[in-house]
Amino acid sequence: MAQLQIGVCTWSLHIPDLGQTLATIKDQLGLGVIHLGFFDDGYKEPNKIIDLVKASGLKVSATCLGFAGEDYTTIQDIARTGGYLPDDVFEARYEKTVAVADITPKLGTDILTVHIGFVPEDHKDPKYAVMVDRARRIADALGERGVKLVMETGQESPENLIAFMDAVGRPNVAVNFDPANMILYGVGEPVEAVSLLRDRIAHVHMKDATWSAKPREQWGEEVVLGTGEADIPRIVSKLRAQGYTGTLAIEREAGNQRVADIAEAIKLLKSLLG
Repeated sequence: MAQLQIGVCTWSLHIPDLGQTLATIKDQLGLGVIHLGFFDDGYKEPNKIIDLVKASGLKVSATCLGFAGEDYTTIQDIARTGGYLPDDVFEARYEKTVAVADITPKLGTDILTVHIGFVPEDHKDPKYAVMVDRARRIADALGERGVKLVMETGQESPENLIAFMDAVGRPNVAVNFDPANMILYGVGEPVEAVSLLRDRIAHVHMKDATWSAKPREQWGEEVVLGTGEADIPRIVSKLRAQGYTGTLAIEREAGNQRVADIAEAIKLLKSLLG
């Protein structure tokens, strides 16, 4: 059975300086793989980022996009402001996406992950067709660059996500599976989602959470990997059984001891992978 690689999301360390982030990942955490985030305007200086990453010796499993103006205060706020849904900022976000897609192959990967924004559950909603068209446009632009559009789980149930991907109908569209997001957004059981998404999964986040008392209305709570309700051991076992051989990228977006929490996550994953 293929050995999965343990990595970490660069933004999880919450260190503003990328060089310091990379050094901490390599020297303190002892990891060799990163999921590289592009959440500010750093993408406008691509050579600087490429040189830093190459000098670090770290492998990039994927790039990741976030956008100015996305508001995660509540589920309702991110539903309104997230991804490619808001009309007034779509073109600017499209341009940033294409710019990062240009950088992605130069970093040694063909995976670009992003929260595309809330897709309406009602396929008759006019915004559903808009999101299908926008996803096609983005996927086509990425495809020209040899890059996959890898959508992060969270906003949609796995069934609705699959239906949306089928509607988009592009071969370079896949899933970044985040078990905690299924719980945080209140959209489905993570273990069942792995079974449903199967070979659509191109990249994986390792994050854990506990359910909200009001799923889909209020956020669940993110917790240290292995201490929540995502059932990380079963997730990892099922991914391996289904033939996933990519990266398990630890993502920690809460708490004030990020490096220590990531170290605990590494210990857990090493015990599960054997």
